Amino acid sequence: MPTPKGMITAAQAQNLNDNWTNLRSRANDSAAGKPDNRSSWYSFDDLQDFLNIIKGDNPDVNGVRFYLGTETSLIDKKGLTTIFMVPTVEKDGITRDIPGARGMDRGAEGDPPESGYPQ
Repeated sequence: MPTPKGMITAAQAQNLNDNWTNLRSRANDSAAGKPDNRSSWYSFDDLQDFLNIIKGDNPDVNGVRFYLGTETSLIDKKGLTTIFMVPTVEKDGITRDIPGARGMDRGAEGDPPESGYPQ
């Protein structure tokens, strides 16, 4: 099985987490008014189903783009960070989001939400 582009070691993941903590966590926590969410978890089955759906809806899909967002519609999660995904397609040699395509959000937050890497 080929190794996908972007694979990192556990040590590299730890370094990315530590960098985020040092450079971003204070600002995020301040904006949220409490310790902010640090991660989103999606089950393998949900991810696979999402990939199958977007491939069925958009036969030319070439990937998924992940975005950071802020949840403000749920009272118990007001202002907390979320991660959502949208399908992409290549146009004119550039990977772009597919306008109007369904995305995926609502991953489970960390336990507790502000927990760092690893959990």
